[in-house]
Amino acid sequence: MKKALVLLLLICITVGVSACSDAGEKQSVPSQESEEVQLNNEEAKPLYAKDIKDGTYNITAECNASMFRVVNCDLIVENGEMQAVMTMSGQGFGMVYMGTAEEAQADSEDKFIPAVLNENGEKTFTVPVKALNIGIDCAALSVKRNTWYDHVLTFKSDSIPSQALK
Repeated sequence: MKKALVLLLLICITVGVSACSDAGEKQSVPSQESEEVQLNNEEAKPLYAKDIKDGTYNITAECNASMFRVVNCDLIVENGEMQAVMTMSGQGFGMVYMGTAEEAQADSEDKFIPAVLNENGEKTFTVPVKALNIGIDCAALSVKRNTWYDHVLTFKSDSIPSQALK
């Protein structure tokens, strides 16, 4: 009898907690700030080399991993192709591969992109860019662990001046 009573009490507590949390969710009203964030997070359309005049543009590059952080990025558009020179925040990666870590392990070394030190001693990678505003797979080789790590890079178009667009 005691077991049945304890079980009934646990069920009542669980239902009560669930009802309370549901009620709290229904009563919450989105603030103006959350609406603004949603508007600002709308996805920009992909932008291809054919859409941009030849030139060099400082842009933002985002990565899904904090250990592979791009602190400066110059987009070079030339003859219908784009490439980005990414300056990294640290020295931890020696090569990148445009694709996944699994693909990098199976591919030949001539497809790897080595780091180059710039005039300030910072590591840079010059990588091809298919399009702006889309996620691009990029594997990076750790210097310490000699292991490939998957990353997704997004090169943003929001800082390209409107007069540079075709």
